[in-house]
Amino acid sequence: EHFKEFHASYTKDIEDVTLKLNSLILNDNHVDTKELLSTTSDILTKYDNTLQIFDMLHCMRDMDDLTYVHCINVAIIASILGKWLGYSEEDVKVLTLCGILHDIGKLLVPNEILSKPDRLTANEYAIIKEHVNLGYQIVKDADIDERVKSAILLHHEKCDGSGYPMGLKSEDIPDFAKIITIADIYDAMTSSRIYRKALCPFHVVRDMEQDAFTKFDPKFSLPFLKNVATSYIGNNVKLSDGRTGEVVLINEHALSRPIVKCEGNEFVDLSKERNLEIVAVLQ
Repeated sequence: EHFKEFHASYTKDIEDVTLKLNSLILNDNHVDTKELLSTTSDILTKYDNTLQIFDMLHCMRDMDDLTYVHCINVAIIASILGKWLGYSEEDVKVLTLCGILHDIGKLLVPNEILSKPDRLTANEYAIIKEHVNLGYQIVKDADIDERVKSAILLHHEKCDGSGYPMGLKSEDIPDFAKIITIADIYDAMTSSRIYRKALCPFHVVRDMEQDAFTKFDPKFSLPFLKNVATSYIGNNVKLSDGRTGEVVLINEHALSRPIVKCEGNEFVDLSKERNLEIVAVLQ
């Protein structure tokens, strides 16, 4: 029943955010923050248990990965991370707004490039990278929190200086932009794209864990990955040897390699069984 309610709210939110983002582009710099925040408020106020929201979000991966769906997901993920970090209600609202608006510049990128199933050419990739500047241009004169503007412009920067558009390093990247980067990458990797299927969340946690101290700020990435991994406790998963089982305990020092209870009450500790891994989360 909870999931049916979540599904209905989520679907309505996507319809609302589609209308509001398109309206924002047409009306230039008038941003009605209250209207935008209303698109996710149902979900975020109805469910106090943030791990429950995350669990239900995992089950929505059959949605077409349009920019609008991605923006809703990033808004929800960023707001949850803000709560995990103990941010004030006002700061969580700002983070949610950052998520909703972070990719607004993509609505000005030609759809044939965004939906191209093949590898992008260097020129096409350069056009896609422009979305951060295009998005910033839409909101730069708007009467909204400066942290939202910087998150739109800088959510592809990485702490080691390998990001764009300016190649900034950690000390020069605002905290809210760092948080949106984490939410953006997690959602992009766990969602289906036209050129690939959604990646197994435990593979995403493994890959992000490897970058936790380099590309990401560990004060944000480590609590995020620990809580994400924890949200899968109780889920059934498939192992690389074909067995299935239930995630029962997370290993703090190997978040992508939990303890799985398989048939016959056999407990498989993936932090010790290095030849095995989780290849899929089962619905």
